[in-house]
Amino acid sequence: MLKRKVSLFFLIILLFSNYLCFSQSNVSYLDWITENSENYKNFQKNFNPIKYDPTIVKNCFIQMVNDIRGKLFGCTPFVNLQDLDSVAFMQAEFQVTKDKLTAINEAPFQYTAQRLKKYGFTMQGNEVVAKAKAHQGDNDYSYYDLCVELIKPLLKTASAIPNFLSPQYTIYGFACGTNRSMNSLYISLVLGNDLTIQVFNSVASKQKDLPMSRGFAGLKHYDEVICKKCADDYTLEQIYDMIYCDENGDVFLQSDDAKWVKKMLTKAGNAIVLDFIQKEQYNCRVPQVDHNKPFRGMVSKPLAMDKILAANDSSAKSNLFHAKIGSIPPQIELDKEIDINILLLSGKKVVCRTLIKKNVNNLQPSDAVADSLIQAQNYESALYQISPLLSDSTLSEPILFSIVQLAAHKEKTYLSSIFTQAVQKAALQNPQRLCMLLDMFSISVFDNKEVKKIYCNTCN
Repeated sequence: MLKRKVSLFFLIILLFSNYLCFSQSNVSYLDWITENSENYKNFQKNFNPIKYDPTIVKNCFIQMVNDIRGKLFGCTPFVNLQDLDSVAFMQAEFQVTKDKLTAINEAPFQYTAQRLKKYGFTMQGNEVVAKAKAHQGDNDYSYYDLCVELIKPLLKTASAIPNFLSPQYTIYGFACGTNRSMNSLYISLVLGNDLTIQVFNSVASKQKDLPMSRGFAGLKHYDEVICKKCADDYTLEQIYDMIYCDENGDVFLQSDDAKWVKKMLTKAGNAIVLDFIQKEQYNCRVPQVDHNKPFRGMVSKPLAMDKILAANDSSAKSNLFHAKIGSIPPQIELDKEIDINILLLSGKKVVCRTLIKKNVNNLQPSDAVADSLIQAQNYESALYQISPLLSDSTLSEPILFSIVQLAAHKEKTYLSSIFTQAVQKAALQNPQRLCMLLDMFSISVFDNKEVKKIYCNTCN
């Protein structure tokens, strides 16, 4: 097992550098728009709150967001879904009626998840709301000026940055409206990805005998407030490196550093759940994955962190750690191909993180900063460092396949358009190598529908 010997000093410097990078970039995001205002010449026409075109507001605002995401991560533009526009309209209209900036509505559609469900989506989506003055007195005020005012407060709020800039979101809905006095305009931006679109149909499935946990198994979807502490701690991904499954189907947590295990588990939350996923659930014919749930297959009962620590069967004098944390459910035959995901829980069974099997070996990013981040196992930041290179027509195969591997290591990145672009290019450049990699990755990467389509067409 890989030994964690990254020095504390190096990690502090690295994290501090990342913090400065993000803090400074908050200021520069708006500069990227205002310094390139000529790119928005189609939106320089006067905005009249009494008679305006909401489509122009939508196109202008989304172009600004797309431009920032493209510059930061090399993301392709958002795809608009009309039904998501309807979800956004519910909240834009509510804000206009109440003349109040809020993402909360009234029962039974109080939360974004409930509004998504109303229009046939899963509960896995996010929403950003904003407000701007609808005029500037006697001064000229264009659609461009309005959208700058809308996006400005969002860029100043650090907690809002992941909501609309994160590469994990690929689809959107948008709606806007002015209040009764015509002095303010409100917007709602609803964000989603392939997990937002439900494709599971148990009635139509010809593989209904595949074992899957019924209902939600008492587990709840991600909550930004509850999960704040562990959501972005990349070191927690190393917990997955500690698990192994023996020939009897028993799952263990093993490490040569018991103190390190205690530190990791303490940071990880209250409990863990094992999610046993059969690869047949992602078959190319009739997939059987319910995106409404915060898990994929059959889940174990939550196991509290203190019970895991108490289960260490190594000698008290030893610094080794070895503990049984579960078993493959009896409903799943031991000879079946399965993956095991680790769900980290906080609060009252809220799933804050899903840790998956990853393959990040022999990377050749050809970038000093990315290489340092990889050494520290901060794969997400390393990915974002080199992902803009996807637009380079001379991109080399080693860098391309480094991007594929880095993007596949967690849900936030394998759902992004970065992973999709990288796989598309890799399929053209070296399909055999790509197929070998995709077979080594967690089966969960096929939550990305376009990647799964490429796999089914290229590798089967």
